Amino acid sequence: MNSHALETIFRSLKQAQVKLSLENRAAKDKALGRAAAAIHRNRAEILAANARDVEKARNGGMKESLVDRLLLNDKRIDGIIEGIETVIRQEDPIGKVKAGWTLPNGLLLEQITVPMGVAAIIYESRPNVTADCAALAYKAGCAILLRGSSSALESNKALLRAIKSGLEEGGGIADA
Repeated sequence: MNSHALETIFRSLKQAQVKLSLENRAAKDKALGRAAAAIHRNRAEILAANARDVEKARNGGMKESLVDRLLLNDKRIDGIIEGIETVIRQEDPIGKVKAGWTLPNGLLLEQITVPMGVAAIIYESRPNVTADCAALAYKAGCAILLRGSSSALESNKALLRAIKSGLEEGGGIADA
């Protein structure tokens, strides 16, 4: 991927992040709830994609301990969904007054939490990290660029399709 393509991706993410930063907690939680439901609904597709990744990894000689990190099953999908539900239950980190003081001229000065913008995360072959990072970034009002391991490509794509469709269904900002 060349620098022009990356610049285009980051511009698009920044535009989505600006929209997301204006969402309130209820809107973000609704969209995340629909994303969790979409993962549940698309479980078979996600597991089939993961089976392809696991087969390719084993055929390529990946150590079984690493294959285990890559492997998804019903219990692990349930864990991904529960992880998103945990994020939903968390307080919205945006708009919190962390400190404040009044200046000698009477002006009130406050330190307030805001979204940090766009984040990029590179991680190994753990598909659950895809959903965890997406949910945490969304709740924090941040757009995110995810770069998972090529060994989890099909799993990550299936998870992201489900997450994006759920966010859209919930009226959220799916491009973030």
